[in-house]
Formats: sequence, structure tokens, C-alpha cells
Amino acid sequence: MGGGSSYIGGSSSSSVNQAGAVFDKATQDVEKKEEEREHGTRNVFISFHSDDERKVDLLRVQSRREEYGLDFRDHSVKAPIDRKWREEVDKKIDSTSATIVMIGEHTAERRNVAYEIERSYAKGKKVIGVMIRSDKNYKVPQQMKDSNATIVPWKLSAIQAELDKS
Repeated sequence: MGGGSSYIGGSSSSSVNQAGAVFDKATQDVEKKEEEREHGTRNVFISFHSDDERKVDLLRVQSRREEYGLDFRDHSVKAPIDRKWREEVDKKIDSTSATIVMIGEHTAERRNVAYEIERSYAKGKKVIGVMIRSDKNYKVPQQMKDSNATIVPWKLSAIQAELDKS
């Protein structure tokens, strides 16, 4: 029984700084979610295989239609995979509340998609899978399987409902 926190040893300026950084990050995350709910705009990172980019463009266009009530800012990164790309992905994911993974025929095989999913989970972001085609049973990326990620059909109402849960 019991609870609360444990304290071992004395305080150090580095542990105080770390605690402050954690607090600041948590505060920013709460403020970001409140702003998104207030303005109806979602800061979302979209992860996808480059072969599916036209379908992702369609999602972007559909999401802007008023009847869906879904409007998000896409923070995907389109550049060669290298150290600079990884840094840019990390920065973009930091500025989002969720990651949408567009699951197509070869999505699960892509290293860049695996990295984006891994970093999203590491940063505590909600990860939502969207099946590009409802008549196909495409393979879900392993990281999403391991984390029991929610997979939805390509229906904006289903995507919105999952984003609202985050």
C-alpha cells in the first residue's frame, strides 16, 4: 500500500533541470491539445510509403471539407533518409499531437515509416493506422501491431473519432 513519490539522495541542478524540462514539455502538450480542440485543427504527422502519396494528397483535400469537421496540418517530411531527415522528422513529430500511418501495400516494409512510427511512440504520440483500401488486407507495420494501435478504415469520421480520443 502507499503511493506518492520516492526520494533518494540529495538534489542536483541537473535533476532539477530535467524535472523542469519534463514539466515544461507536459505543459506544452496540454496547451497544444487545448488549442487544437478550441480551433478544430489537428497538428498531425502523416507517415506513408511514397508510392501512396497521391492517396495521401486525396486525404488532405478531403479533410478540408466542412461537412467532415476535420482539418489538420500535415507535418510529413519529404526528403532523402539521412541524419538530417531524422532530425527533421523528430522536430515535426514534436510539434504534433498524433501520427496517422496510411497503410498501403508496401507500407510495412518501409524503413522510413518504421522510424516515424518508432519516434512517434517514443515521444508519447497517439498512432492511428488508416487502411488505404477497405477491400485489401494490407500488412500492418510491426511497431503498430506490438503497440496494439488502432486501425481504422479510410473514413474521415473514424479518423476524427480516434483523433478526438487523443
